Amino acid sequence: MSYPIDALIYALDVNPDISTEGRVLFLRAQAHPALEHFEGRLVCQQTWKPKANLLQAAGHRVEREVHGLFDLVLVLPDPQRDLMVADLARAHDHLAPGGVLMAAVHNDAGSKRCEKYLREVAGQIESHSKHHSRAFWATKQEGKPWKADLLERWRSGAAMRRILDGRFWSRPGLFNWDRIDEGSALLAKHLPDTIKGNVADFGCGWGFLSDHLLRTCHDIVTLDIYDADCDCFECARRNLGIIPTKVKAHPHWQDITTGFDRTKFDTVVMNPPFHEGKEVDPLIGLKFIAAAAQALRPDGQLWLVANRQLPYENLLTEAFTQMDKVIETGGFKVLHAQSPIIQPTYVRRGKRRR
Repeated sequence: MSYPIDALIYALDVNPDISTEGRVLFLRAQAHPALEHFEGRLVCQQTWKPKANLLQAAGHRVEREVHGLFDLVLVLPDPQRDLMVADLARAHDHLAPGGVLMAAVHNDAGSKRCEKYLREVAGQIESHSKHHSRAFWATKQEGKPWKADLLERWRSGAAMRRILDGRFWSRPGLFNWDRIDEGSALLAKHLPDTIKGNVADFGCGWGFLSDHLLRTCHDIVTLDIYDADCDCFECARRNLGIIPTKVKAHPHWQDITTGFDRTKFDTVVMNPPFHEGKEVDPLIGLKFIAAAAQALRPDGQLWLVANRQLPYENLLTEAFTQMDKVIETGGFKVLHAQSPIIQPTYVRRGKRRR
């Protein structure tokens, strides 16, 4: 299978005029054997934990936030329009004078559109098609600045902002970034206010469920929030920081599907994802359930919401002493399980999310 990163590396290989010396930044980085060429000079920025883990396993330096200027900036822009142009603006901001910005996008994800955006802001660009993708690049030439007003609009399009009449903070790119997910709203409606002790929110997003817990469950002692996308944590911090409670949420940048290595929680709540890209993958939710069972104390409880067609009941029955369907309505179901037991090994198998 071909990926945009293959087109990016190919374009670097066949265009000797592009200097690959000096400091290199890779935004939305993905692991690739050719990155070894930049050893000691490469900084990878990646906010999605599974991809960050692969980069770190390959020996690359990974940062969630990047500072400074670089001689070569590589970027794999997000397909969503606002994020796509914001990625180009961010790449420009980290590009040293005389440096080259190179981007690559799959043909089915808007490669021609992104190439048009780069040409619009930078003027002269070059491009190369390969691996069902397009790579395109521009130089930040002395005395020829890129369009500052356009870059500023692009930056602001992906910025964190208030949503839902100013009640919450969120940002484009997060799950249901500008509205409350219908399933999460149903789960919040049925969570008892007697939840207490040490509590975790698996896949917290911008913090809706955690906000509900802190506002309604006054016997919570600690709250730990987990997500594979670290872009959510600043939004969650702002949303939860204004709640009048002594409990402060502790964020954890973690891929829950890899499991949980300790038992510590009295309650876990979650609205687990169930997509691998555009494909439905129930195994992701099953791995969330297995991780919850590993994380809960012997008398702990799990509250979750899921689309009604997702096959979670069998695993919950196998992994917990008791399982109940609280409600099933409007395409969703709320499930409650108590007292975890030994996990079935098959849940730990299967593909990882990309």
